[in-house]
Amino acid sequence: MIDGTAKLLGVLGWPVEHSMSPVMHNAAIQAAGLNACYVPFPCPPEALDEVIAGLRGMGFLGANLTIPHKQAVIEHLDGLSDESRFTGSVNTLYWEGDRLMGTTTDAPGAVLNLRQAGIELNGKRVAILGTGGAARALAFVLARGHCLGASGGRETFRLPELTLLGRDPDKAERLARDIAEGSAAGTAVRSGLLAEFADLGNGADLIINCTSVGMTPDVGGCPIDPALLDPRQVVHDIVYQPRETVLLREAKRKGCRTVEGIGMLVHQGAASFRIWFSRDADTEVMFRALGSYGYG
Repeated sequence: MIDGTAKLLGVLGWPVEHSMSPVMHNAAIQAAGLNACYVPFPCPPEALDEVIAGLRGMGFLGANLTIPHKQAVIEHLDGLSDESRFTGSVNTLYWEGDRLMGTTTDAPGAVLNLRQAGIELNGKRVAILGTGGAARALAFVLARGHCLGASGGRETFRLPELTLLGRDPDKAERLARDIAEGSAAGTAVRSGLLAEFADLGNGADLIINCTSVGMTPDVGGCPIDPALLDPRQVVHDIVYQPRETVLLREAKRKGCRTVEGIGMLVHQGAASFRIWFSRDADTEVMFRALGSYGYG
């Protein structure tokens, strides 16, 4: 039962109607017997400063950020975790005393999702599609070669090559330059356009879509021409609504191994839950709430 002492949380996005975070977080909250509630907040970009001020004023326990706020929110916060300072991206808000802080759980969620799907990162050539907040967070972690694992320990790996592909060549080049400065020795970082996938992405062992192309409501889109995929490649789409995007469906038809985005959603959400409540979320409950229990 929600009463006057309930802790409030939510997800800010534009759009946000597609978000499944409230479903899985409220299931985890109920399973843990916590007096809290997690709700979606439609937040147009021009209203972000007012919304953050509202969260402060109403004493929210925390919040998640999704497209398009993961980088824009930084100027409205009092501080960042080491991970967000390194990546330049925030998907989780939390408090340190009276300071509203930001961190990102996107990359650990994606890495754990791949690991639980049986995908070994070490020695893999990776192509990331997109240059937004999630792409930036994941690219930094992959280039660095380590991130937090499920139990709080370190997941370590080494990539020989990381390719970043976006719509804006200048943005992709700047991102590659930023990432290269913090990359592990032996990891080559390069950039280009999504339209150049045939030349720049065909050598990748693992392709990760971090764009919103194919996401509800525009479910017919695909960030690259799937005819260019090779059956030996693994394709991971972080889009989770719909569960099987055009990219994943066509990759399967080409004989590629595919990894859905639902697992990343759950694992990044569980990491946020741990930050807010100082306890582990029941990920089985979260998967079950999403109709995906046993995924991965």
